[in-house]
Amino acid sequence: MKYKRQGQILKIIHDKNINTHEQLIKELNQIGFNVTQATVSRDIKELGLVKIPIPGGESVYSSSHNIPEEMDRRINMITDTVRSVDYAMNNVVVKTYPGMASAVAASIDSSMRSDFLGSIAGDDTLLIITRNEEKAAEIANKLIKLFN
Repeated sequence: MKYKRQGQILKIIHDKNINTHEQLIKELNQIGFNVTQATVSRDIKELGLVKIPIPGGESVYSSSHNIPEEMDRRINMITDTVRSVDYAMNNVVVKTYPGMASAVAASIDSSMRSDFLGSIAGDDTLLIITRNEEKAAEIANKLIKLFN
């Protein structure tokens, strides 16, 4: 549940300008996560979120995925949750333990987003869509090396 929630937090801050814990709690509650301020604070710390300035003088939460050691920590956190990686045609399928696909998707999205067209996460499966079979094979091989 924790990793699923944290995956959703990463998606929320990517899609919306979130500048307070209260806004994040409200967004999580709207998608079915009943969380407290303390839980959100811990998640923010564990995910390594930082506040960055935006035009207009406000600051919003952002993932620190551009910092190499943070990316390594996040990858290490989800490595044990991936069960298999395979591809067919222009699709890559990542199988995880139940409840972990969203967290894996958030991590892959943040570090490899420019390599593929999009991704969809279910409970235990992540589907990554690429432009062609060659790119799917390349991404699958990267992920296999990363998660093994």
